Amino acid sequence: MNFSGPNIGQKILDVARTQPDAVAVEWEGQTYTRSDVLAAAANLGVFFQQADINPNQAVAVISANPLRGIEAMMALWSQGSPTLFLDPRQPLKDICGSLERAEIDIAFSDIKSLTRSELIHALPDRNSRSAATKPLDFSKVPSDGDALVLSTSGTTNLPRFRRVTHKAFLEGVASSEQILNQPAPLPAVIVGSLAFGAVLMHWIRMMIHGKFILALPLFFRTNELHEALSRTDIAAAGLPPVLIRDLLLLHEGRDVQKRGPAYPHIERMASVGGPIPSSDLVKAYKTLTPGFSNLYSLAGVGPVSRLARGEILHKPNSVGKPLTNIQVDIRTSGGQQCKPGNIGNIVVTPLWKDKPAPLETGDIGWLDEDGYLFIAGRSQQVASRQSVNINLPELENDVKAIGGVRDCIAFTTADPKSADDVVFLAVETALNLSELSQAIRKSVASYRRPDKIMVKEMLPRNASNKIALGQLQTTALQKESAFDEFR
Repeated sequence: MNFSGPNIGQKILDVARTQPDAVAVEWEGQTYTRSDVLAAAANLGVFFQQADINPNQAVAVISANPLRGIEAMMALWSQGSPTLFLDPRQPLKDICGSLERAEIDIAFSDIKSLTRSELIHALPDRNSRSAATKPLDFSKVPSDGDALVLSTSGTTNLPRFRRVTHKAFLEGVASSEQILNQPAPLPAVIVGSLAFGAVLMHWIRMMIHGKFILALPLFFRTNELHEALSRTDIAAAGLPPVLIRDLLLLHEGRDVQKRGPAYPHIERMASVGGPIPSSDLVKAYKTLTPGFSNLYSLAGVGPVSRLARGEILHKPNSVGKPLTNIQVDIRTSGGQQCKPGNIGNIVVTPLWKDKPAPLETGDIGWLDEDGYLFIAGRSQQVASRQSVNINLPELENDVKAIGGVRDCIAFTTADPKSADDVVFLAVETALNLSELSQAIRKSVASYRRPDKIMVKEMLPRNASNKIALGQLQTTALQKESAFDEFR
């Protein structure tokens, strides 16, 4: 093992020691200094030792408090144990399924309802003081040892898990900073679950650079997000498309010509974790901040392309040009290169890796004559009904354009009585079924309308704040389904 290279914990520790009294995190109205975080992590280190966690044994953490999750991760790192974060909003059976697939047999949580399971043990709260007589020590943590167990979001399939070493994670952070030309992060609002890789990477990167984090809980009102973004000590945020839409609704009717954008001091605001409608993208650039951008990223690769500033008005349907050291090819199903403007499979090669290999993204799209990348959807998001192909993302965009719709997702199952697909549509809206159905009939082409529809004010979501497709697919197959016939 390589003990001479860097590990993540040591980097965080080195920065924290330069200004131990600097505020690191604000959570639920209370601030925590760097030394507070290190002390709490050291206490958890004693707790984990008493819990007989073996060195190098992978441990899952399911935390509603992200700061407590980060402290647990650092404590586990100090004894060489990699950490898997799971989303506390998941049903217990899904959590247990993830533990089994990730081959992890012990988990800790700060949520009492989860600790009733034999597999999940209670994390002590921050007021519980174990006898930590020594600070955290990362000197014996090898750089090529596993640091994290990361998972895909599980939007279209069951989550897949992969282990990442300290060295590989740090190299990924450094490469992302170089590719995006952002050598250091800015003080930021962070929302979302640590189970979402982009959120976890943001937390760790902020800790490595010693930047201030304003953390919001998993559940909050739009006004709370607005107040956080309005603070002048905040300069950055990465938000999923559904929260951007909430902010746009909050600022609907704002006279930008007279009042300017809502958050002019925010230098970087990015849409992350799924596609954003082009209309929302343009509105966000005009209404929220001129520092807005749309980022296309992939697990295991990082950022692939970015559309920012004036490009948003020029090509709002694009996700931007491929970034430095990222090669994007559009290929046919037979592997042939597509000409500009022709739709095919998006293949990404991260040239910054030691042994770059082409990655099939599962997305379909095209590159235009100017080199801008456009995404048509996922390869499995094309339905066939009466020999007519239906692009499900186009259906989703049509429905999202209806006033009062917060979010939606479309998917298919095979019709057992024919060769057709059955198109399901789940919509998050305050509109009732009759109102929404009438609006869909007015604004969506007849060939693209769903066969079955479900209308809810709140739909289940996964760690990346996307609508939880797997849960909805299970619901659709049940005899007592919550989906109604679309009429």
